[in-house]
Amino acid sequence: MMEPSSVIVCPACDLLIQRKALPLRRHAHCPRCHQHLYGRYAFRPSQLMALTITGLLLLPSAFFEPLIYLRLGGVNSDADLLRGILVLFGEGEWWVAGLVLWCAVLAPVGLLAGIFALASGLAKRWQILAPTLKLVEVFRHWAMLEVYIVSLLVALFKLIDIADVQLGGGLLSLGILMLLNMTLLILFDPAPYWARIPLKEAADDQRP
Repeated sequence: MMEPSSVIVCPACDLLIQRKALPLRRHAHCPRCHQHLYGRYAFRPSQLMALTITGLLLLPSAFFEPLIYLRLGGVNSDADLLRGILVLFGEGEWWVAGLVLWCAVLAPVGLLAGIFALASGLAKRWQILAPTLKLVEVFRHWAMLEVYIVSLLVALFKLIDIADVQLGGGLLSLGILMLLNMTLLILFDPAPYWARIPLKEAADDQRP
């Protein structure tokens, strides 16, 4: 029989799984649905904090600085992420604007803030810890900066033939922010935080 402290619940299919020690840089997946469960990394919470703080410091530049500069028909213009979302709202593209706002702004910011709260100990009380872990799990599935950047690059290739295009500093910041988010998704392991929550509450909270 498995010891209660060694049992984890798959967040995708609710399978009870015995937690085992892993070699460094190895990952455990659910045998039923192949959901990633936990891994063992060399990164410490302080290093995760450093990554999240770097990402948070990049947010103003990534969201407010121009991504591109355009000269079309003798008219100069520029575009940044938040202004583009406002333009979509203004043109009545509510679903597209809302999706871009959620996937390119709110989810990445939530992911950074959530991991920072966990790594720094701000959410150390288990009553706060469980909701924070669930929010991070939601944000990690919806943070899609790479999709936005790929779409922007596709648009740039189409604009090159009809306009003078220059890249802005916001695009560089957004690209670095995307790499930071991807690094956090790879390195962050929620299992040690779930282990701090009493077993019954952890099982209930990990259910989708």
